[in-house]
Amino acid sequence: GSHAQVVINEFMADNETGLLDEDGSFSDWIELKNTSNTPVNLSGWYLTDKSNDLIKWEFPSVSIAANDYLVVFASSKNRSVAGSELHTNFGLSKNGEYLALVQRDGTTVEDEYAPNYPEQQADISYGIPLGGTTEVAIDEGAKHRPERIACKAEKSGNGFKLSGKKDFVVY
Repeated sequence: GSHAQVVINEFMADNETGLLDEDGSFSDWIELKNTSNTPVNLSGWYLTDKSNDLIKWEFPSVSIAANDYLVVFASSKNRSVAGSELHTNFGLSKNGEYLALVQRDGTTVEDEYAPNYPEQQADISYGIPLGGTTEVAIDEGAKHRPERIACKAEKSGNGFKLSGKKDFVVY
């Protein structure tokens, strides 16, 4: 199929000291990136951690600007109010599981980690390095998606800096 416009750019499945949510909790999080040059409205799209339940959590009317990012907390708190912090109705397993972004038809998978992402370590985010470079250590469990790498997220101002040869800051 065609290359995904919106990708699951990065996620944290075992957040112990990193990004805080609005409740002051270290919730798991998923960062989406709009890789296109036009805004994408995610209204009616879905995030899921079950390949047999593609419509597990539905987005409210929220847009991602061109080449911009959106963080959704995978906290099981189930908050989907446009303009507020978004929280899915599921958490992420640090042992590895399925993760997908699904279009509003409820069947078209925009991006996924399938059959599952590898086991995750505490406070190490997992995702696509800037520019798709493979200059940082490739996780051996990710051979099906060789561009996915594990990087250490460090606080950098309001964002995060991913350590590796290609440092970049995410929202």
